Amino acid sequence: MDVPTLKPKANIDHIVEFLYDYPREGTNDYGVWHRYAFKYNGDEVGLFATDDLHAKLAMFHKGDRVNIRKEEYEPGKFGFNVIPEEGTPIRNGSTPEGIDDSYKAEPNASEKERRNYYASKTDDKTKDIHRQVCLKLAVQSMGTPEVIDFEMVKVRMEGFLIILDGLPPDESVQMSPVLSSFLGTDNDPPPIDDDDLLF
Repeated sequence: MDVPTLKPKANIDHIVEFLYDYPREGTNDYGVWHRYAFKYNGDEVGLFATDDLHAKLAMFHKGDRVNIRKEEYEPGKFGFNVIPEEGTPIRNGSTPEGIDDSYKAEPNASEKERRNYYASKTDDKTKDIHRQVCLKLAVQSMGTPEVIDFEMVKVRMEGFLIILDGLPPDESVQMSPVLSSFLGTDNDPPPIDDDDLLF
């Protein structure tokens, strides 16, 4: 008996039932092939699965029923979705064999320490990026003078850092009088227009 081959059409439901636990496999000039046997609309059909589709079908067993949908994700490009039918467990997203749910538990002390270490490294990188951005803004705010006033660049950079990092000007931040005036911490009213800004 010649078994027809199922060739899924785009955007159409193909509800199939697995007839075997595993596909037949072999090789040809194009590499490894995977041929699944299904019951589809009451008839036995075969399906040659691409590697991507095979990865989605391989976890299912004889008797499982799934909907195979070929869907366009970009113009002219298609991918397969495999959706379990009612009564068939979700197997593609399951935890791989040999792994229990311990990864969901509260981390132990050494794992917490490791996570804190990497979190601090991320914070250090963020602070470094903030410093670079604020330095650039401080230099740009100076315009193009013939001689750069490094003290003013430093003051402006610190001011931008305070604004960027959201640090309120308080006793924990050592501010020079120039920085204090730059940030307007002397309870000055906000500038009325652009002429009131320092840069």
